[in-house]
Amino acid sequence: MRATSRDPAQPAGQDWYEWTVPAQDDLLRLDSFLVRRLPGVSRRAVGALIKAGHVCLNRGLGKKGSRVRSGDRIRAQVQLSLRPSPSLPVRLVYAQGAVLGLDKPPGLPSVALRLSDTHTVANYLAAHYPETTLSSLSSRAPLEAGVVHRLDTPTSGLLLAARTAAAYTALRAQFSDRRIVKDYLAWVHGQPSGRELDGSRRFFLMPEGRRGQRMRVVMAERGLDPRQRAQEAMSTYTCLETRAGYSLIRVRLHTGVRHQIRAHLAALGYPLVGDTHYGAPAGASRLALHAEALRFVHPETGQSVRLFSPAGQDFRPEENGLC
Repeated sequence: MRATSRDPAQPAGQDWYEWTVPAQDDLLRLDSFLVRRLPGVSRRAVGALIKAGHVCLNRGLGKKGSRVRSGDRIRAQVQLSLRPSPSLPVRLVYAQGAVLGLDKPPGLPSVALRLSDTHTVANYLAAHYPETTLSSLSSRAPLEAGVVHRLDTPTSGLLLAARTAAAYTALRAQFSDRRIVKDYLAWVHGQPSGRELDGSRRFFLMPEGRRGQRMRVVMAERGLDPRQRAQEAMSTYTCLETRAGYSLIRVRLHTGVRHQIRAHLAALGYPLVGDTHYGAPAGASRLALHAEALRFVHPETGQSVRLFSPAGQDFRPEENGLC
């Protein structure tokens, strides 16, 4: 999706977005094509855009029942701006040029899933850094407001966000190339014997269940079916403390697969405190997973930057209702 400049005669906040239809979408209905490419916009809302004349197919106006062909040009005028929420409990820990470091509490989603969402880190950014919602940046991910990576909703800790498209692209490339160092703290059930858990481990994760809401761990690549969508994952573990049936683990992520820490530690027999999704007992007030440190290269200065966020009081088992 590419955003073009706004027509000054049109309402503020509305931009023209352009697409070229790829071969795999040949003969797809126009409204279905747009629903797939406008996150947070319902099919009914897409139909209203088409009816109001805000969608162009090649040189004419689009019609709801039109079929698109490979190579067709589609333009749609739509507002994809998030609602600003200035008073969310997000802590700014770093602001240098086009890069922001944020500390989010547990229970707060990183990004919005719908334009109507108001309780996410992205909504905080829309309020305090409105440039993150400009089309030059938000056209890449309209509901993310410059958030470069995500934390699971129950996880607390550090997030990076970008204020410009160039910074966003550069930071995303560092994540893709595994150049960003990410350290987490996790309290788990169980006490490893000696240093049995310490060290780096390579494994594979794949979605399981009807909706893929859980990730299944496979320790060996041999025998994997390519159709199973397995993703390589690598983590380094260090046991820092053990007491009263719990252990504090530092995890360094070398990859960023969904639920990587949660699924792998559970598969090893050490589910995270509070992670009933992966078999931990109920009773904890929160998930005991915290993104403690991030190291990256600033895309504008070229300098190495390390951010640190200490875990809150509610992170420890005795404050979590368990000891």
